[in-house]
Amino acid sequence: MTSAFVSVLGVRVHYNLAVPTNENRSEESGTVLLIHGFLSSTFTWQKCLQPLADQTGYRVLAYDRLGFGFTERILDGERYTRKQEEVLALELLSQLNISRNVHLVSNSSGAVIAFDMALSRSDLIQSIIYIAPYGLAGVSHTAGPISRYLIGTKPVQALMKFGLTHFLPFKNAYYNTDLAKDETIREGYLKPIRDDPLFLQSLTLFTQHHDQSASEIKWNEVDKKQKVLIIVGEQDKIVSKENTQEFYRMLKQYQHTEYVNITHCGHLPQEERPDELIGIICQFLKS
Repeated sequence: MTSAFVSVLGVRVHYNLAVPTNENRSEESGTVLLIHGFLSSTFTWQKCLQPLADQTGYRVLAYDRLGFGFTERILDGERYTRKQEEVLALELLSQLNISRNVHLVSNSSGAVIAFDMALSRSDLIQSIIYIAPYGLAGVSHTAGPISRYLIGTKPVQALMKFGLTHFLPFKNAYYNTDLAKDETIREGYLKPIRDDPLFLQSLTLFTQHHDQSASEIKWNEVDKKQKVLIIVGEQDKIVSKENTQEFYRMLKQYQHTEYVNITHCGHLPQEERPDELIGIICQFLKS
């Protein structure tokens, strides 16, 4: 598996790339793009990258979204808009010479990026897999004007730093809460942000400028040829069943959409139940 950086629209973007190491390898198979959620990074996919590549025969690419992981911190609020996230992800694919047969796998708020990419480039995106989708139906985490101001103040930033360094990863993201105490997992979440003096500034800009309002979704413009799979953890405490089922009901009016529950699992199946998740993804891609 490769860990590397590439310049995308003037931003040094960190990514991981896994290629098949067995007889399944095929240059024609395509690429799976993994898109993480809020306060996460490529680390969340570490248990899935190589197994997905080997079992599907696809290249599997994960990248750190702007403001997260090891991607360069940019202190320009206009770069943190929803549209710019879509543009950056599509340009990353272009920079890596990925021009056909792409399958998107998103977790949590990464669903918004996947949706926008699929809407913008139906010629490129063949299917979308939403894992615990957040931000597309029923909920919105857009901060109001007062919240956006307060987030930029020193007292609130000090509180944010304390909370992130002491409680990340959050135990309510897991069915098995002991995973939040695991030192490997804690280090994976904290390493990109702990000693980075620009992290809180970039996180503030992200929160102040990133609009994920569900009201902006243009459901009637989706490509009916794109297949969709929604995967949820049965015990997800972050996104409720009502929200995901509302999303499912809304989406299946326009696209062929499947829905799968993973039992004894919270908001992060890729960390908590990776083998089962990989099996579900592989079956969907091969169907």
